[in-house]
Amino acid sequence: MAHHPAASSPSTDPPASLVRAELDRILATELFARSERLSAFLKFIVDRTLAGEGHALKEHVIAIEVYGKGVDFNTAVDPIVRVDARRLRDRLREYYAAADDRKIVISVPKGSYTPAFHRRDSHIDTPPPVQAAPRAEGIVPASTPTSAWKRWWIVAAALALMGAGWGVGRVLIADRSDPGRLLTATSMPGAEENPSLSPDGNVVTFSAAGSSTDASHDIWIKAVEGDALRNLTNTPEVMEKYPRFSPDSQYIAFTRFVKGRPSVFKVSALGGAEEMIAADSAEADWLPDGRSLVLVTHTADGRVGLVQHVLETGSRRQLTEAPRTFGDSHPRVSPDGTSVAFTRSGQERSALFVVPLSGGEPVALGNWNSGQIGGLTWTPDGREILVARPATSGRRLVRVKVASPAPEVPLAGVPYGSIQPSVSQYRSGHTYRLAVVSNLQDVGLRLVDLRAPRQGDTITSHSPFCDATRMDTPGRFSPDGRQVAFASDRSGNPQLWVANLDGSALRSVTELQDAFVSLGSWSPDGRWLAFDATMGDRTQIYVVPMGGGVIKRVTDGTATEMDPEWSRDGRWIYYASNESGQFAIWKVAASGGARTQLSPELGFGPRESPDGRSIYFIDSPKSFGLGPVATLKRVSVDGGPAERVDVPVMPGAWDVTDAGIVFVFVPGLGGSIDFARAPDELQVYDFTGRRIRTLGTLGFRVGPYGANRFLTVSRDGGWAVASHVDRWERDILVVDRFR
Repeated sequence: MAHHPAASSPSTDPPASLVRAELDRILATELFARSERLSAFLKFIVDRTLAGEGHALKEHVIAIEVYGKGVDFNTAVDPIVRVDARRLRDRLREYYAAADDRKIVISVPKGSYTPAFHRRDSHIDTPPPVQAAPRAEGIVPASTPTSAWKRWWIVAAALALMGAGWGVGRVLIADRSDPGRLLTATSMPGAEENPSLSPDGNVVTFSAAGSSTDASHDIWIKAVEGDALRNLTNTPEVMEKYPRFSPDSQYIAFTRFVKGRPSVFKVSALGGAEEMIAADSAEADWLPDGRSLVLVTHTADGRVGLVQHVLETGSRRQLTEAPRTFGDSHPRVSPDGTSVAFTRSGQERSALFVVPLSGGEPVALGNWNSGQIGGLTWTPDGREILVARPATSGRRLVRVKVASPAPEVPLAGVPYGSIQPSVSQYRSGHTYRLAVVSNLQDVGLRLVDLRAPRQGDTITSHSPFCDATRMDTPGRFSPDGRQVAFASDRSGNPQLWVANLDGSALRSVTELQDAFVSLGSWSPDGRWLAFDATMGDRTQIYVVPMGGGVIKRVTDGTATEMDPEWSRDGRWIYYASNESGQFAIWKVAASGGARTQLSPELGFGPRESPDGRSIYFIDSPKSFGLGPVATLKRVSVDGGPAERVDVPVMPGAWDVTDAGIVFVFVPGLGGSIDFARAPDELQVYDFTGRRIRTLGTLGFRVGPYGANRFLTVSRDGGWAVASHVDRWERDILVVDRFR
C-alpha cells in the first residue's frame, strides 16, 4: 500500500481490509452522512491510496475527479479543494475524539492530500482531539467588564495557539497575488451565517441554528483561531441574526425575530443582559463613533429603507426610501463614517448603492444584477467595497472601486460562491482579515401523490423529483398532468427544465446566459412555456417552444413584467406589471400586441379560474423565503373591481386546481412566518362548498427558504410538487493577511 511517508511505516501499516472497514464506519456516521461532498472527498483519496496511487493525489486531480471541474480549472482562483481538505481534517479529528476505541486511524496530514493509515496502539501519534468548547462561565471570570474582556481574549489566544499549532503562522508575502492563509473559523453542524469580525480580527460573531433546517438561529461568538466559543442568546423559541461588533468590540448589535417581526438589540460581547434598541427594525450597522446605528426599517407608507438611529436619544433620520416592491438591505457604514453602502433588491434583481450619511440621493455602483447580491463590506481604507455578485452557479466576490469607475476584480484565494463578507481593521503589514461564508446549498423538489393512502392525517407518498445537488424551484404541471416544468441551476445558469411525471425524459428547454428565470405556465396545448426572465435591469415575459428553439419576447416595454399565466383558451397571457406606476394585473394577446390593465389594485401571481372567467391574484410578490400571508383577490378577465377571497395564502405557496385553491398552511399563524415552525400542512379552498378543509400533513418540511416558489399542483388535484431544503451547510472561513 502507498501511504504518506511521514505518517506510517511498514511495521505500522494496517491491512487494506481494516482500513476499508474503518472508512465505512466513518462514512456511516452522522458527522459525514450530512456532507456528501466531504464523504466523496475522503472515499476518493482513501481508495486511490489503497490502490497504490496516493502519490498522484494533487489538488488539480481532486478538483477534476471529485468536483467535476474542467481541465482548465484554476486552483489559484478557486481554493475549494484546500478549503474542503481543512474541513475534512476537522471532521476526522472530531470523529476520533468521540471514538477513542477505534484501533485504526485515518488522517490527512497537513500539506498533503494523501491519507495516512495507522494503528492507534502504534508509536505514531493519533490526530489531536478536538478541544471541547469551554463553558461560558469558564471563558470569562467574574470581574469588571474591561478586565474580563482582556482575560477572555487571553484564553482565546491560548486556545488558538493550541488549536492551530506552534509555527503554522509563518510569514507570507504580503501582496494581492498572495491570497493569504485560509482558516476554518467554524465547522458546526448546519449553517453558520452573518459573520462579523471584531476590529482586531481575532474573534468572529455569527448566527447558527444547528443541523435542523427549521431550527432558530442564536448569536454566537468564537475565536478565529482556537476553540473558545460562546452562545450569547440561547433562545430556541425565537430567531436571531445579523450580529455586528461595535467599533470598540464591547457590544454586539443583532436582530431578533419574533413571529417574523424584527427588533434590534445589543448585548455585551461577554454575554449578559440585553438591551432593545429599536422595534420593527433589522440589520443594524454601527457608525465609527459607536453612538448611532444604521437600520433597515419600514417608512410610514410601508416602504423599506434605511435610517440613522441615535442611541442616546432614539431619534431617527431617514437615509433612503426604496421604490415600491423593492427593499434596501445589508447597510454597511464606511470606515470614515461619511457614507453607507447597501443593496437594493426586488423584482428578481439587485444592485449596489452608496448614499452619503449627511443626506442626498443614493448612487448605484455598477449595473443591476439578475438575482440577489449576497452581502458586502468596505475595505479598511474605504476605497473599495467587496461585493458577492450573482454569477454562474452561485455568487462571486469582487472588488468595486468607490471613487472612480473601474472594472470589477474577482477576489483571489476565496472559494467560489462565498457570501456575506466581513473585514477587520488593518493588522500587520497593511493586511487585514476577511471572513466569508462558504456554503453547500441543496434545495430539491418533492413529488407528492395526494390520492395515495395515508397514515392518519399524514401524507406519506412523496419522493424526490429529478434530484440534483443544486437549487431547484417548483414550476407548473402540464395541462394533462403528465409532465412537470421547473427551474434549476444544475447546469450552471438558472434554466427551465421539463421531465415526465416519473422523472424520465429530463431535458432543459432554455439556454440563457446571465439571466434569472421564473416559470409562469404552459400553453393549453402543452407546446409552449411562458416565463419571465431578468436580464440586467429588465424583467420581461417570454415564451419558448417545448421542443427547443427560438425564444420569443411577449412584452417589450420599459416596465417590469412577470408572473405570466396562459389562459385556458390560449388567447391571452395574464401577468403582473408596474407600467401604471405600481404593480397590477394586466393581460396581453399570446401573440403579442396591445396590453390591457384588469385592475388598479396591487397585484402579483395571477391564476385563471377553471371556468376561465376570473383571475385570482395576491397583493405581495414572491421572494426568496416563505411568507408572510398575503391578501387573495379575484377580478373578472374583462377587468373591473376586485373582490377579496378569504383564503390565507403565501406568495409562491398556492395554486389553482379544477376543484379549488390548494395552499401551504401554517397552523396557528395568521401573519408573518415564524421560521421555528416550518409549514408542513396542505389545505384547500373548495370552489363548490366555498370552505377550507385540510388535505393532510406532509411528511416533510416545505421550504422555508432557498426558493421563490414552494408549491405547484396538477389541475386535477392528484399531484403536487413542493420545495424542500435537502441540505443547508454553511461554514465561516477567514482569510488571514488579506489585501
